[in-house]
Amino acid sequence: MTTHSPIVLSRRDILRLTGLGAGSAAGLGLLAACGSKSPSTDSATQTVTDMTGTEVEVPLNPTAYADGWYAHNEVTIMLTGAERLVATHCDPKKFPWMYKVCPNMSKATSTFGDDFNFEDLVALGPQVIFDSKDALRDKATEVGIPLVSCAFSTYEEMKQSITLTAQVFGGDAPGIAEKYNAELDDVVNAVKAKTDSLADADRPTVMHGDSVYTTTLDGTGTIIDTWIEAAGGRNAVDSPTSDANAQFAMEQIISWNPDVIITGKAGEVEQILSDSTWASIKAVQNKKVYVNPKGVFGWDRYGVEELLQVQWASHLLHPDLFPDLAIEQKVKDFYKTYLGYELTDDEVSLILAGKDPQ
Repeated sequence: MTTHSPIVLSRRDILRLTGLGAGSAAGLGLLAACGSKSPSTDSATQTVTDMTGTEVEVPLNPTAYADGWYAHNEVTIMLTGAERLVATHCDPKKFPWMYKVCPNMSKATSTFGDDFNFEDLVALGPQVIFDSKDALRDKATEVGIPLVSCAFSTYEEMKQSITLTAQVFGGDAPGIAEKYNAELDDVVNAVKAKTDSLADADRPTVMHGDSVYTTTLDGTGTIIDTWIEAAGGRNAVDSPTSDANAQFAMEQIISWNPDVIITGKAGEVEQILSDSTWASIKAVQNKKVYVNPKGVFGWDRYGVEELLQVQWASHLLHPDLFPDLAIEQKVKDFYKTYLGYELTDDEVSLILAGKDPQ
């Protein structure tokens, strides 16, 4: 009788067989204990380098993922239609256009975030987590799910993050990412070809914030600062803001005295223009106070609609340089091409006004 030596599987082999990629063996026990969905038995994995420079082993063509960064959800909608999303930090109340444009968002659990119970997350069966905060990596590793950091704060980093995400998903995603990144380059280069030569005196100072009326503003070192400069402006908020925005004293705002104010909140334009506290500011005196368009994600804040934002802002600041910009048609084309949704004229008007869908 012939005897066979037993097959010994390494920890790496076990992880590959579970479809979990990088993680801890302890996570396998947790998966069973929590009664989770069975992970894929596809043994193929790949190693990607995320936005922190960390090498992460992930399954090839993952069938389920979680996304813990608001902005990145729009990236995955563009790349996959969110078909494989099982947990998200977003919700339909905060992002109504996102859920209207992409119905698959409604199939995901909307509680994933900093305080999410990771045992509950495991039960949803994600094979990979995307997040902007590396702090969650240890928790994810404990339950055997690889975490891919996707954070970005510049156009170049955004393109890298989109390419990285597409690499994780596979399939059609890399081609979509390549197309988007190339178009973003073309658009930004076309805008800067007309604005780069502007002298400082010809560049209006722009104060931008998620909620300018509450003095929550975006400073330097942000993607907001990037599009203001590309569009031919100067950021009036000349202080760095670590989390994309920070609150400043009204005295400081009056001292900055911006030429243009752009707020991320619909309704604040009227508040700023009618409040005597703001009356001495040039932007108010000249009625150059605007609301930023907002669709699936705020055009101004770390989403793929940055491609529209830089065009809208350049026309706003320098209509003489961009007289033929048909932003309404560009919005329709963008949504159809990258988000798979055909907007009506009324929907375009609502997005440009920063308003929710009706």
